[in-house]
Amino acid sequence: TMIRLMSGQIFQEAVGLMKARLKNETSLARQLYLYTGHDFTIVGIQRILGLTDTCHWVVEPSSALILELRTDPATNGSYIKVLYIDGVSKDLEPVELAIPGCDSPCSLYQLMNMTEKYYNVTDWQKECEI
Repeated sequence: TMIRLMSGQIFQEAVGLMKARLKNETSLARQLYLYTGHDFTIVGIQRILGLTDTCHWVVEPSSALILELRTDPATNGSYIKVLYIDGVSKDLEPVELAIPGCDSPCSLYQLMNMTEKYYNVTDWQKECEI
């Protein structure tokens, strides 16, 4: 539940923007959306993606988690690529992370099915009850 509360909403927004882009529902010509957050936001999104084995439990300053929406020219299918940049590495090179339980490349719709329980919050009042 804490993952849903801490990182679910920002993940839901990212997925929504990707879906809108694929369906040409957005009038925005943006190619890139950037969000800033805290270390626990990055860890939360890693957990949503099931990246517990490769999860960086201590997120260093200036680290980044990158979600790329890509199109396979051969199939015209859309997929997600996840990259991580360790903010204290010397080269700051992005490292691709494999999403457990998702084919490689990982289809956006397969990812949405796998992660929906973390971001599909319809009643925040009920979700936040103690």
